[in-house]
Amino acid sequence: MSQPRVVVGVDGSPLSRAAVVQAAHFASTRGMTLHVLHAFAPDLPMLGFGELADRAQVTRHGEQLLRDAVASAHAAHPDLTVTSALHDGYASRSLIASSQTAALVVVGVAGFGLLSRTSLGAVAMQVLTHAHSPVLVVGHTTSGAPEPGGRVVVGVDGSAASLAALRTGVREATVLGGSVDAVHAWEPTGAADPTLGSASSWEEYVAGVERVVDEAVAGLRPEHPDVAVAVHVVRDNPLHALTEASEGAGLVVVGSRGTGGFEGLHVGATALRLVGRSACPVLVTR
Repeated sequence: MSQPRVVVGVDGSPLSRAAVVQAAHFASTRGMTLHVLHAFAPDLPMLGFGELADRAQVTRHGEQLLRDAVASAHAAHPDLTVTSALHDGYASRSLIASSQTAALVVVGVAGFGLLSRTSLGAVAMQVLTHAHSPVLVVGHTTSGAPEPGGRVVVGVDGSAASLAALRTGVREATVLGGSVDAVHAWEPTGAADPTLGSASSWEEYVAGVERVVDEAVAGLRPEHPDVAVAVHVVRDNPLHALTEASEGAGLVVVGSRGTGGFEGLHVGATALRLVGRSACPVLVTR
């Protein structure tokens, strides 16, 4: 049986170089292989008719990007098995196809030409929306390998996807030798929000969230007995709460959909908006 692999997309941008570092660390610490992918679509309108219209030049450029990425991965993890591929076509299509056999896909939040880091690039958006595997999105060029003992933040809203994300967060914290902050943000939808009516209290609400988290983590305790899990229930917008919690954290983990999703939705609005605002990489689980 072949080893599971991590796939990372590279385009030569600073964020894609940071993504390679993250992907290599993830693969190495979990006994996986790394596959570095670069794809090029010659009909992209922004390319014009200059140097990049030369097919041979484009190929040489892509091959050099791959060599640089492989060298970067090996510099950090010399024993890591790294493969690479140069694909024709759009990067998002290649990454989504590769996700069918990947344990994880890693991308930068945006490539070249984006004015604001808080905006989600087209490739990251499409991969997040359609990938078959979890996706790790790197939003900062300074994002190096996570520090040992780092804090893992998990967004919990009670949905099945968020509880699966919580279980992933506990496993990630074990690898990092760190702890988990389970963050639940309650935002009233009106003056008489039915989720916190007069028959209940804030204390009861918090206790209920804590019970849900404890039950989700309980089954993992035999394998992860030493991971400390703290529950934080706040009156706040979920996006704002998770963005604040990401400061100083090594990783944020969220489910691809929360309680606000509807049938057929591939990825929730909070996850899509968070990846461009988080102070650390965001792992979107499935």
